[in-house]
Formats: sequence, C-alpha cells, structure tokens
Amino acid sequence: MQQLRRLGFLRTLLVLGAAVIILAAPFAHGGVHLHDWRVLPSAVAPAVMMVLVFVLLLDIIMSRVFMADANPHERSRLAFAILVETIVLVAMVAAWTPFFLRIFVYPG
Repeated sequence: MQQLRRLGFLRTLLVLGAAVIILAAPFAHGGVHLHDWRVLPSAVAPAVMMVLVFVLLLDIIMSRVFMADANPHERSRLAFAILVETIVLVAMVAAWTPFFLRIFVYPG
C-alpha cells in the first residue's frame, strides 16, 4: 500500500486501469462482437489498450524529463514510477500480442 501511495493517485489509477485491460486480454479471440458483453474484450479493450500504450509511454518520458530538475527524493519516486510503468507496459503488450497477431498476421 505504501508503494501505491508513492506512485501517486493518478499513476495508481493508470496502472490499475492497465491491469484491468491486461486481465481482459485472454477473453479477446480476434472476432468482433457488437451485441452483448463480448463487445468489451473484442472492441473496447483493444482500443483502450492502444490508448494506454501511448499514455504510459508519455508518462514515462515526462517522468524522465521531470527527473532532470528534481531533488534526490523526487528522483527516487519518479524512477520508481518509471520502473512500474515500464513493467506494466511490457506486460500489457505481451498480453495483447496474441490478439493482434490473430487480427493482423493470421486473419481467420
């Protein structure tokens, strides 16, 4: 809990949102469903995942920029945020890679 507080409220929400999208990845089968609950993993979650990729990358870059003028305590906090966000980004891309391979490489 202390580590989440160290991240800050908005970054914690960003990481938790990415975790929800990671958990939705196994339910996406490559087809598009537009009429029941399957719309979430087949259409909404992939779109949100792509947005989160860019938001995480932007936050990582901006954290690195802010580290230039930060005191040592703030640098440590930002370095921790960069580490956590990088791990979440890699996990999210890895979780959704099979879905995007089915869509773009092996259409069926």
